[in-house]
Amino acid sequence: MSARTAAAVAHPARPLGTGPSPDGRVAGRRPLRLVPPLRTGAPRAPFVVLLGTLLVGGLAGLLFLHTALAEDSFRLHDLKNRSALLTDREQALEQLVAVEASPKRLSARAEALGMVRSENPAFIRLSDGKILGKPKAGVAPPPPPAPTPAASTDPSPSPSGSASPSASASGR
Repeated sequence: MSARTAAAVAHPARPLGTGPSPDGRVAGRRPLRLVPPLRTGAPRAPFVVLLGTLLVGGLAGLLFLHTALAEDSFRLHDLKNRSALLTDREQALEQLVAVEASPKRLSARAEALGMVRSENPAFIRLSDGKILGKPKAGVAPPPPPAPTPAASTDPSPSPSGSASPSASASGR
C-alpha cells in the first residue's frame, strides 16, 4: 500500500466546493487561534532550596571531615612524641642493664654477697644435659680478724698516783 492510498483511506475525499472560504476558514470548523505555550518547567523555588540544602550539607560535611583530620593529626603528633620519649627511656634502661650485667660488676656484687670464685668450674650442655668438667667447690678466704678491745685507748694516760681531773672534780 502506498502513501497516497493510505492517506486516501484515512481522510476521505471532500466534495468539491467545500474547500476553504475566501476568509481562510474551512466550513464546519472553528477558526484557528494562537495558543499560549504550555508551561513545562518545574517551579524554581523548590529546586533552589534543594541546591542550597545540598551545598550547605556538602560544606558542613567538608568542615566536619577537615576537623576530624586535624584532630587526628594532633593526636598522631602527640603519639609520635610519646613514642620517641619511650624509645629514649627504653634505650637508657637497656644501657643500664648492660652495665649491670657486665662481668666485672657481677663479680663485685657476688663478692659483696660473700660468694667465692671457683677455680675449676663445670658447664652443662643444654642439648643433652651432660656436665662438662669436674666441678670443685670454691674455697672462701679466711675472715678478717675481729678487732680486739684494747685495755685503754685514751691518748693521754694519767700517771699512777695522781688523780685525774675528772676524779678530783667529782671527789670534792
